[in-house]
Amino acid sequence: MTITGLTSEQTRSNRILAIRGSRGGVGASMIATNLGIFLAQIGKRVLLVDADLCDGAMHNWFSHLETERFITQVLTDEMPIEKAATATDITGLYLLAGGRQMQGSDSPPAEQTDLLWHQIERAPVDLVIIDLPCNFSAFTHTLFARSDISVAVTVPLPDAVSSTYRFLNANWFHRLMHIAGESSEGVSMLISDAMAPHRHPVTPRQFTEELQFLDESAYEAACRLSTRFHPQLIVNQIKIREDDDLGSSMISAAARWCGINAGVLGAIGWDDNVWLAQRRSRVLLTEFARSQVCKDLEHVVRRILGFGLTELSRPVAVPPPTESQNLYQLLEIYPGASEEEIRRAYKQIRRWFGMESLAIRGAASEKARRAFEMKAEKAHASLLDRSLRREYDRNHFPEGMVAEVDEDIGQRDSIAGTVAVTRESLPEVRIHDDDVVDGRFLAALRRKRGVELADISNRAKVSSRYLAAIEEERFDDLPAAVFTRGFVMEFARFLKVDPRRAASDFMKKFSTWENRKH
Repeated sequence: MTITGLTSEQTRSNRILAIRGSRGGVGASMIATNLGIFLAQIGKRVLLVDADLCDGAMHNWFSHLETERFITQVLTDEMPIEKAATATDITGLYLLAGGRQMQGSDSPPAEQTDLLWHQIERAPVDLVIIDLPCNFSAFTHTLFARSDISVAVTVPLPDAVSSTYRFLNANWFHRLMHIAGESSEGVSMLISDAMAPHRHPVTPRQFTEELQFLDESAYEAACRLSTRFHPQLIVNQIKIREDDDLGSSMISAAARWCGINAGVLGAIGWDDNVWLAQRRSRVLLTEFARSQVCKDLEHVVRRILGFGLTELSRPVAVPPPTESQNLYQLLEIYPGASEEEIRRAYKQIRRWFGMESLAIRGAASEKARRAFEMKAEKAHASLLDRSLRREYDRNHFPEGMVAEVDEDIGQRDSIAGTVAVTRESLPEVRIHDDDVVDGRFLAALRRKRGVELADISNRAKVSSRYLAAIEEERFDDLPAAVFTRGFVMEFARFLKVDPRRAASDFMKKFSTWENRKH
């Protein structure tokens, strides 16, 4: 059975998602497969591509799925992707099986990679999800770089976190080689030298600083690349509470020391049901639909569907290096932050980048970590001393305090250097009579203003899980009505929306759901 419905003259209409694990066993294939299943179950046409050329195993997630057609046949132009893909038991979901090579390179010639990519772009589906092998081959880097959404999966272990940084750094260099290296042999040599195995690892930030004095055009290309390179992270197999915000601390570290503006697509908790489903060759989302891991996967799917096609390539300025940051940037807060927010930010910085921090592994040396820790401690003390802070603000903001927010706050980056919006910086919201202040209204307003759920959670003392459930109107994940009403009011109060109006509109929907349930 093949995918039908696309002629060779059609232009691209699908969205391509590439997923790569930091090493074997982190669960990247599980995530790729089950995201595809989830999307197919909500009516999307999805093609799963197992890009492992030697030992593809994605088919093992489907019981009794047999295929005699593989990705290598598309690479060598033996057949088009529409014929090579196999239909699974799930309507709208197809699988291009991985290779079965006993020997051979894990990186085919560039022309074969280009041929495969051309076929993927024209696949007659809504989404293509590529499960990449966990190597550093040109094949893996090319597919990761060309995809609309590039996702790196890691787990809360030092070697996995370190490997994730190494791959993201290497992918940045791979992209730069194609942008600037093709026009300059000298730049190509500089990039090759920076990536040489015998050399101490060089980050994009360090390399860009070196280019500034060596090649002006290459320097400008590197700066442009850094503003547009926005890989996404998924932290899998979370077991303990302190790892819940590993993704947030990693994107902060990536921006601060690597010069990479990453984002967090989601976090997925440890669940024995994953192992059980794989052992039985059963579909996780069918066998254990109400498990926490399925809810976590649903959250990731919603984030994917929420991305605009141009959102992840929108230019976002990279924060300045630590030594050039002002006191507010060091603590990742806005000028004008309250004393409470300064204390909370410093506490978070210490938790993220203390001696036992996972997020620091592979991002910075111990010397750099200690230097930043001392700077952050000094910034904390200075900003809490009112007289010192007044003098500092007069010297650094002579024209008054201006929040570092663009007019369109949705374009603002929310990592190192431009952090969480404070409630005090938000304007009051005028509610019209025909507005319905429900979960979707609050979610749209929050995103428009660049506020993270964590910001509201920290201020309102409401779990981020409950806030997400309010936004997505997942009533079965919310507590009793009396608690939910209070959570909605706190959510609205932070965004400066009339809390009584929000509680009234939201609880009408909640009550309707309760009545249907009973």
